[in-house]
Amino acid sequence: MKIGLRTVKTALGAGVSIWVAELLHLQFSSFAAIICILCIEKTKKQSIRSSLERFSACTLSLVLSGLVFRTLGFNPLVFSLFILLFIPLLVRLRLQKGFVNSVVIVLHIFTLEKFTLPIALNELQIVMIGVGVAILLNSYMPNVEKNLKETKSTIEEKFKKILFEYGAYLEKGDQGWDGKELLELEENLNEGKILAIQYEENQLGADKKGYYHYFDMREKQFVILNRMLPIVSSLHEDVVQRHLFAQFMYEISADVKSENSAFSHLQRLESQHQKMKELELPKSRTEFETRASVFHLMNEMEYYLKTKINYYDEKQIDV
Repeated sequence: MKIGLRTVKTALGAGVSIWVAELLHLQFSSFAAIICILCIEKTKKQSIRSSLERFSACTLSLVLSGLVFRTLGFNPLVFSLFILLFIPLLVRLRLQKGFVNSVVIVLHIFTLEKFTLPIALNELQIVMIGVGVAILLNSYMPNVEKNLKETKSTIEEKFKKILFEYGAYLEKGDQGWDGKELLELEENLNEGKILAIQYEENQLGADKKGYYHYFDMREKQFVILNRMLPIVSSLHEDVVQRHLFAQFMYEISADVKSENSAFSHLQRLESQHQKMKELELPKSRTEFETRASVFHLMNEMEYYLKTKINYYDEKQIDV
């Protein structure tokens, strides 16, 4: 049986919260554990957001319940009226996450059948203990950057393989490649995005590395490579344009990396495109269709390179 870090934090936080609340001789001290459990999230930012929402909702519930109960008394119909007023207010303020723990606080007051400043302070201290312990425990998160870099490296290696195999088919025809890298890449890209979100959610300052944008850019390039596959596999006529573009694909394959080198490749592609246009006209319909397919591939490769250029320009990727 594997016990995850979040489970350990939840168990530890619940116990510590009750212990601190009992040290301060607070009434309903076990409620601090519930607050702590609810505030322990998967990432630092989620935990802080959840804690602030719950604290705000609890504070609001104390104010509103104090007004309602002191004005109308302590009875079930008044409690129902409180809920009727409280839920729309939470929705309006986008504090819905704090509803359950807020109602528990109000039930404490309803059970005591009195609302005084010491009781309100008791409830606020319990909430602060639960929230504080949760934030403190969630301040430690395992660094997933190593996994991000490994995933990025894996994706780039598969891009290299795919581009190389496209070039090999253009130059030599079918070489028996099974295309498994295309099938695996989608899973790798999804994994990378999930890790990137987790990484960014654990950076309390602004994240300048842009891992998510990097994987998003690679995903768009992956779509282009998928579009190219049926075009590459449909080429049968041996024309000089195939061999010229095959050499270009080899060069692209050897230069798949994070740094933005796409602009120089785009210039070479445009130059090669122009040279191909200057070659003599096709002598048969089959040659014409093959050459048209090669030009189509070149257009797709232009989109592939521009995708990287645009993302670096717009997102200022630094990974």
